[in-house]
Amino acid sequence: MIVLCALRNRLGLVVQLKKLRIQCQLTSMYNHLEPLKKRLRSLEIDQVPDPWKRLATFSTGGLRSVGYDRESDNLLVVSSQGRGVIDCLKGQKIVRDDEEYYENETYLEAQGIGILSDRIIRMAGLFGGGLSTITEDGWQLECVTLSFPEQMVILLPPNSYLYSKPDRMTKIYEDADIRAYGFSYSGKSFVIATPSGVTIFARE
Repeated sequence: MIVLCALRNRLGLVVQLKKLRIQCQLTSMYNHLEPLKKRLRSLEIDQVPDPWKRLATFSTGGLRSVGYDRESDNLLVVSSQGRGVIDCLKGQKIVRDDEEYYENETYLEAQGIGILSDRIIRMAGLFGGGLSTITEDGWQLECVTLSFPEQMVILLPPNSYLYSKPDRMTKIYEDADIRAYGFSYSGKSFVIATPSGVTIFARE
């Protein structure tokens, strides 16, 4: 009985030491992030750096999802008001369909309209999914939440990384509900979508 109690006490001590070690590791990790969090909090929303330009913002009540065509920078937008297609290199609406559309929403897909009518577009938004967050030449987008529910979108140039080398970063957007964000397949444009609309950025 004495031996059993001693083993139990020793086992309990081992468990406590493991918990303490994990707590120390977590504390060390959080402390490591403090300088970055402080810097992020100090950032103000700024203009996108060259060669990027903010082209347009389209109000779209009840936006549900967005998705890029793989062969162009045309963006399909699905909302409670129907579907629309935006040319993200020109910042112009191409076509609009006011009929409600919810098909294949949980499969993260949507049937295109107009010039995209023969294509199924992969979507990101209310039901999940995601657009590309990095281009082939190294531009990156990061979405960070420091004070819930506010989310900030950070644009990082090539060879700059948020958690290791955040030498140059630009806070370009902030909202309490960012539904989707990311680059086109070509890497020449990117979008930020919220329930109330979509903002278009592009470069030549």
